[in-house]
Amino acid sequence: MILEKVDHRLDLQGKVCPYPTLEPRLALNDMAAGQVLEVITDYYPALQTIPELMRELGYPYELVDGDKPVFRFLIQKT
Repeated sequence: MILEKVDHRLDLQGKVCPYPTLEPRLALNDMAAGQVLEVITDYYPALQTIPELMRELGYPYELVDGDKPVFRFLIQKT
């Protein structure tokens, strides 16, 4: 479980592909290991694309409020 100590936050509401995947990737590149990124999005396909990206990059993540119109991901850079 990722602690909810958020170091960086991306509010991507209203943004569509490729931004809900591209912006977290760029933000994680600038973060230190152990830091947590919160991604907020209302783009439904991000429910699939963000987890795919995190598996590819090897970063643990949690989907919070996945049943709401706005989704939150907590991603920990390792």
